[in-house]
Amino acid sequence: MHDTHKAPQGTHTNKTKLKSDSTCQSLNAREKDLHTLDHRKEVKKHNQMLAKHKSTKKGGDRDTAAYVGSEAVTEAKQAAQKKKEEIFDDMNVEEFFEKGFDVPKEKKGSKKQKEQSDDESSSDEEEILEHQHDLEKLAEKDPEFYKYLQENDKGLLDFDPVNPLDAISDDEDDEEQEGQPQAQEDDQVDADKIEVTTAMVKDWAKKLQDPQLKLIKNIVMAFKAAVNVNRDSDEYKYAVTDPKAFQQLILLGLKQLPIAVQKVVSYKVVKGTRTVPNNTKVKQLNTILKSHAASLLTLLQDITNTETAALVLSSVQELLPYFISFRRLLKQIISAIVTVWSTTPDVETQIASFAFLNNAAREFSKSCLESILKQTYSTFIKNCRQTNVHTMPMINFQKNSAAELFGIDQTLSYQIGFDYVRQLAIHLRNSINNTKDGYKTIYNWQYTHSLDFWSRVLAVQCNSEREGKKESPLRQLIYPLVQVTLGATRLIPTAQYFPLRFYLIRSLLRLSQNTGVFIPVFPLLQEILNSTTLTRNPKNTNLTAFDFEHNIKANSAYLGTRVYQQGVCEQFVELTGEFFVLYSKSISFPELATPVTISLRRYIKQSKNVKFNKQLSNLVEKLNQNAKFIEQKRANVEFGPTNRVEKRR
Repeated sequence: MHDTHKAPQGTHTNKTKLKSDSTCQSLNAREKDLHTLDHRKEVKKHNQMLAKHKSTKKGGDRDTAAYVGSEAVTEAKQAAQKKKEEIFDDMNVEEFFEKGFDVPKEKKGSKKQKEQSDDESSSDEEEILEHQHDLEKLAEKDPEFYKYLQENDKGLLDFDPVNPLDAISDDEDDEEQEGQPQAQEDDQVDADKIEVTTAMVKDWAKKLQDPQLKLIKNIVMAFKAAVNVNRDSDEYKYAVTDPKAFQQLILLGLKQLPIAVQKVVSYKVVKGTRTVPNNTKVKQLNTILKSHAASLLTLLQDITNTETAALVLSSVQELLPYFISFRRLLKQIISAIVTVWSTTPDVETQIASFAFLNNAAREFSKSCLESILKQTYSTFIKNCRQTNVHTMPMINFQKNSAAELFGIDQTLSYQIGFDYVRQLAIHLRNSINNTKDGYKTIYNWQYTHSLDFWSRVLAVQCNSEREGKKESPLRQLIYPLVQVTLGATRLIPTAQYFPLRFYLIRSLLRLSQNTGVFIPVFPLLQEILNSTTLTRNPKNTNLTAFDFEHNIKANSAYLGTRVYQQGVCEQFVELTGEFFVLYSKSISFPELATPVTISLRRYIKQSKNVKFNKQLSNLVEKLNQNAKFIEQKRANVEFGPTNRVEKRR
């Protein structure tokens, strides 16, 4: 029992001793860990300071520097804006201009900012000194760890103060290095281009005597670079800077290149139409010609003189058989040439462009005619909005030339004309049914020119002498066109729109003269006699004579004036005479003139306008003389009114 009791006591003593030993060991380990943590903190602190030192010395990371710099710039701008607002807060515009443009003095606040910046710089210096002092303490306190740092991380201890000028110079060097690659790249791009010289162009011209596809491709590429010389682009293989080389290259591409293309792939003429065969070489050539067509389109858009227009149009005409298979490209070419035809002020350029359209429409009628007819009409209507004494000759040329194009295929022209005349009728109907401003869609130059254009088309294509024994399909459009024209004339029967009425009456007279169709025009003129413009006493003004030929609307200043009244009277007499001239040789002239002479005599008795009455009296006298002449001639004939054959004779 005694031994048994002792054994536990000894065991307890041993346990206590072991416990104390383990406690000592744990304390020593903890002290060692704390010492290690202190070292790590010191290392971390040193690393942070070193990173800050390196980033300041070398410029740091680009993104961080840019971010810090942007913040600094933003703060500076905000401070400057705030300062500017404070300076000009109590100053209005007049005071500012009275005081002049001297820069106002700044308020007291820059001193504080300066002190703040000085404090920041001094705090940085103190932080550096404090860090150096910590390193000295570390060497005294733990020489083994300091020695370890010297052996393994010497850069951590080499902490030199930062010179701001060094950082600036480093940044400038970096900027210079960044700028050099771009300049080198630009030089490389220019160096890659081949400069076109006169010798090179002459060599190409000689080689075109026996052309190859590769040679044609090079010329097309150089030609494209020359055409787009004013457009900045790096996609061109060649560069053209010599004016002589430029001129020779343009002439080479416009004159000799089409001939060379025809040598490489020759076309055949079948029934007056040039036809290109379909083979492998043609497909390779088409790819090259597509690029060349873009250059020709650019030249067409930049035409400045007649010589250039003639060269470009002639070149396109020679290459047209090769463009026929490309519908979109062909449409673009036609559109560009139609634009030249409708916008150029030069008459010779207009004639050259019309000649191209006429030849293309006749040779390739299946591919080009419909597009040419539609584009000429739509482009003409779009560009005739501004009509005056200067543009009227060009507009009349466009009407007459386009009217000739509609005679190439009259069946197709009828289909196109029917659609456009129907559109005019729809516009007229809508203007009648709509509000009071609906007339503006009718009473404008575009609608008026459209009616006049179709009257010219029908007058040319439905001419009795031109038709011969075969009646033109376009003759079916005469009646609807006359109805639309009469409706537009009577839409607003006011004196302000008498010029438009006179203009449309002339269109109807032209149509009646050429087609032989009777159109009752005089009732439109007779309505003018009842207007207040002729019945009221006019007022005298110093206005010049009104131009009825180049205007469709009278200015309000002319209404009720003697100048405008005299102009209307002259137009009435002139148009009435033109109407009866059409039937002066007709066997029915006496019956046609009798109602008119009666109404005019009644008006003369009521009118107080002496000058106008005298003009009407002369007109009535001429009508009576011609009526008597016809009566004398027809007194000897033996056929009746139903015999149309004899009446025509």
